[in-house]
Amino acid sequence: MPAEDDGASALLGALEALVWEVRGDALELSVVRAPARDLFGHAAERWATDDGLFWRQQHPEDRPRLLALVRKVLAEGATERIEHRFVAADGRTVWLSSELAPCEAPPGGALVARGLSTDVTRARLAEEALRESEARAQALLESTEQGIYGLDRAGRCTFANQACVRLLGYHDEVELVGRAMHPLIHHTREDGTPLPDSECRICHTLRNGEAAHLEGELLFRADRTSFPVEYWSRPVRRQAEVVGAIVTFVDITERKRSEQLLAAQALTSALRAEVSAALSRPGTMRELVQRCAEAIRAQLEAAFARIWLLDQREQTLELCASAGMYTHLDGAHSRVPVGSYKIGRIAKDRRPHMTNDVVNDPQVSEKEWARREGMVSFAGYPLLVEDRLIGVMAMFARRPLQGQVLDALATIADTVAQGIERKRAEDALQQSEARRAAEHAVLRRIIGQSGDGIVMVDEHGVVRLMNPEAERQLGPAAELTIEAWARAAGFLTPDGAPMPAAQTPLHRALHGEKVEGVRWQVRRPDGSARVLSASASPLRRADGAPAGAVMNTRDETEQLRLEQERERLLQSLQEAVRVRDEFLSIASHELKTPLTALLLQVESLRRAIRLGRGVPGAAQLDPKLATIHRSVFRLSDLVNELLDVSRIAVRGLPLHAEDFDLVALLRESVERFQDAPGQGSPIRLLGCPEVLVRWDRSRMEQVITNLLSNAVKYGAGAPIDVHVEADEARVHFAVQDRGIGIAPGDQARIFERFQRAASVMHYGGFGLGLWIVRLIVEQHGGAVRVESAPGRGATFSVELPRVVASTGAPPDLAPAPPPLPATG
Repeated sequence: MPAEDDGASALLGALEALVWEVRGDALELSVVRAPARDLFGHAAERWATDDGLFWRQQHPEDRPRLLALVRKVLAEGATERIEHRFVAADGRTVWLSSELAPCEAPPGGALVARGLSTDVTRARLAEEALRESEARAQALLESTEQGIYGLDRAGRCTFANQACVRLLGYHDEVELVGRAMHPLIHHTREDGTPLPDSECRICHTLRNGEAAHLEGELLFRADRTSFPVEYWSRPVRRQAEVVGAIVTFVDITERKRSEQLLAAQALTSALRAEVSAALSRPGTMRELVQRCAEAIRAQLEAAFARIWLLDQREQTLELCASAGMYTHLDGAHSRVPVGSYKIGRIAKDRRPHMTNDVVNDPQVSEKEWARREGMVSFAGYPLLVEDRLIGVMAMFARRPLQGQVLDALATIADTVAQGIERKRAEDALQQSEARRAAEHAVLRRIIGQSGDGIVMVDEHGVVRLMNPEAERQLGPAAELTIEAWARAAGFLTPDGAPMPAAQTPLHRALHGEKVEGVRWQVRRPDGSARVLSASASPLRRADGAPAGAVMNTRDETEQLRLEQERERLLQSLQEAVRVRDEFLSIASHELKTPLTALLLQVESLRRAIRLGRGVPGAAQLDPKLATIHRSVFRLSDLVNELLDVSRIAVRGLPLHAEDFDLVALLRESVERFQDAPGQGSPIRLLGCPEVLVRWDRSRMEQVITNLLSNAVKYGAGAPIDVHVEADEARVHFAVQDRGIGIAPGDQARIFERFQRAASVMHYGGFGLGLWIVRLIVEQHGGAVRVESAPGRGATFSVELPRVVASTGAPPDLAPAPPPLPATG
C-alpha cells in the first residue's frame, strides 16, 4: 500500500471505513486503504499487505452486483452507491455502504474507480428490525377484530385496518382514507340528536391531546345504519405536538343486548320481588293493589301508575290504586266502562298498548294534558288469568320506555293478576270460613235453643250429645248406651206397650235405616205420659264408614190436643174469608152504580154552569156542587180500592201491556191534580223529556194517581217533585213530598193491606192504596220503596224494566172493569 500523507492517514484511522481503487478493464484491485486499527476482525497490517482480502471477503451473492456497478462507473463516469455484504474474520456478515466515483487517471493510464465503504450494519439491522416491527404491527392490525383507524390533525382518516373497514360497511381502506371521520361516522347521539364535533371526545383528543374512553355511543355504517361501540381515542405526538390520533373501537351490539337482557332480568326480578312482597302482606284488596302500584311507579320511575279492577256485573273498570303524581281515586277515570277510553279498550281487546309518543298517539285523548305535564310514554296491560279479565294496569312516564321496562311490565302484569286472583280466593275462603263459623255458632245456638230435642250417638250407640229440650223430653242420658237409656227412660209404643231398644228410632238409624215421623210415648217420673214424634238418620264419615246416628224429637202432646181445635178454627176462618170477599165484591158493585150515575150528573151540572146555561143561583150552587164532586171522587177511590181487593182475591192482577210515553202520562196526571179544586201543593215534573215503555197503562196510571194522592194528602201544602230517569233497560221515577213524613218503624208495613202510618181521624182511606201500588209494580217486575223521616217528607221511588209482557186473566173470568177516576 503506498504511503499516505499524515492528514489522510489520521482521517482514515478515525473512520471504520475502507478506501479502495479499481483500474482497468480487468477490474484489478490496485489499492485498499484500511484504518490503523483492526477492521471487521482483520488486522491493519493485513489490510496493508493483502489487497485481495477485500474481494475474497465479499458475500458471494453480492460480489457480482458490486463488480457490475464498478464497470458501470468506469464506463459512464457517474457516481453510484451500493449496499453489499462483507464477511468479517469471525464469519459474521457486515453490511457496507459503498460509494463509487470515477477518478482522474494519469495521462495514458488506465481508468480508475475509487470506492469508499463504511459499516452500516447497525443501521441495516435497525431498518430490518423496523420493517419486521412494522410487519408485525400491520399483522397485528389486520389480525385483530377491533376496528382501528388513524386521524391527522384535521380529523381526516390516515389509515384503517380491515376490521374497521368491515365494521363500517366499506369494501376497501381507500374509501375511508382522506375523509373527515366525525361527520362520516360519528355525527349523531343515541337519542337521535346531533353530536357536534365540539362535543365529540375523539375531536377533543385531537384538539387537547387528552385520551378518551367511552362506551355506548353510535358509529354509522356506509348504509347509514348505526351500531353501539366502545372506543378508545389516544393522541399521536411528534416532539410534544399533537399531530393526530389513533381510534380503536369494538362493536358492543351483543354486549348491549346482553346488558339490556341482564338489566331487564334484574329489573324484572327486583320489581317481581317488590310486587310479590306487596301481594304477600296482609291487608284489603285496595291496600294490596295500591302497594303494587307504588312498587311499579318506584321501580320503573314512572310519573304515576294505576290499577283498575273489573266489576264483572256492570262490566266497568273501577280505579282501585293510584301512585305517583296522582293519588286520588275519583274523577273522570274512576269508573271506566269496558271499551271506553284507552283503558277500556285495553280491557275489551285484552291486548297491551304502548307508546313513546303520547301527544301523537290516536288512542290518547288527553293530549293537551300530556303536553302540559311533559308525558312522553304510556304502557297499559290487561290483567288476565286464564284469559279471564281481572282488570287493567297502566303507567305514564316523562321519558321513553325501553324494551326492558316493557318486558318487566308484561311479566309483572301476570304476577299482579295472579296475586289479585289469589287475594280474591283468600278473601272468599275467609268469608266462607267466617260464614261457616257463624253457621256453626248459629247451629249451636239453634240446637241449644231449639224447641225440638236433638240427640246424637256415636258408632257404638253411646249418647254423645243432647240439647236441653231433649233432656226435658227424655231425661238425661249422656254417655249411656241406647239399651241402657231405653231401660232407664221407660220408652213406650203409641198404644202404651214397652218399646224394646231395637225398635227405638236411634237404634234403627244406627243400623242404616232412615226413620221419619215415628210416634212413641215416654213415661215421666210423675207418672204422666208424653207423646213424642221422632225422626232419625244414620251419620257417615267422608269415606262412607258409619259414624253414629242423630235423632230429633218433638213433644206433640199439646199439638194433638190442639189439632182438632185448629181444624175447626181453620174451617171457620176460611168461611169468614169467603163471606168477606163475597161481601166486598157485592158491596163494591152495588155502590159503584149509583155513584157513577151521581158523578155523571154532577159533571153535567158543572159543565152547564161553566158554559152559561146554568140554573138560577148558579154562583151559589157551584161551590156546593164542587164539594159534592170531591166527595163523589173520594167515594169513587174507596170503591176502586175495594174492587181491586176483590179482584185480586178472586183472580190475581192481570196486565194488558201497551206502548206509551211515561212522561206524557205523568204530565197528564200532574195537570189533573193541579186543576183539582182546593189543591194547595204545586207539583213539578223533572227529568227526561220522553220515556217510551211497554206497560199496562191503566194500572200504571193507578200507581201514579195513588202516589200523587198520597203526596198531596200528607204533603202539608208544600211543593211536590216528580223525578223521571231512564236508561236502555230500566226506568226510575219518584214522587217526593215535603210533608209530615213516615216513622222508620212504619215504612215497611204501609205497603201491606189495610195498613196506615197516619191516624184515621185526620186522614181518610182504607189503607189499600200503597198495597195496590206494590202489587201492580211487582206484577210489572219492578220494586217500590220509600225514604222518609218524620217531619222531613217522603220519597216514593218506583223502578221498573222498560218492557213487561202481558199477563191475561183466566179465561173463565170476565175482563176487569176499568177503574174509576181518582183524585187527591
